Amino acid sequence: MSGHHHDHGADAGDKRIWWAILVNVLLTFAQIAGGIVSGSLSLIADAIHNFSDAASLVIAYGARRIARRPSDDTMTFGYVRAEIVAALIWRLSR
Repeated sequence: MSGHHHDHGADAGDKRIWWAILVNVLLTFAQIAGGIVSGSLSLIADAIHNFSDAASLVIAYGARRIARRPSDDTMTFGYVRAEIVAALIWRLSR
């Protein structure tokens, strides 16, 4: 077996989410520019859809960070349910 190692920890997942957010935001700007130049309303509409995807990823990232907090005296179960609330927000926005 080789010495090849992949980091699959929480920080690696956070980096992947930020890359996905960045790509969606860049794609949004590119589509808006392309839609304006070409006069394509459908391209601009798709840009807004991509922006909503980026916003959903920001919500997911925030929930992921909150969910990793340890339990305490007032939150005995911890903050894991933050991910469920984020999923509900995403579902209601669709």
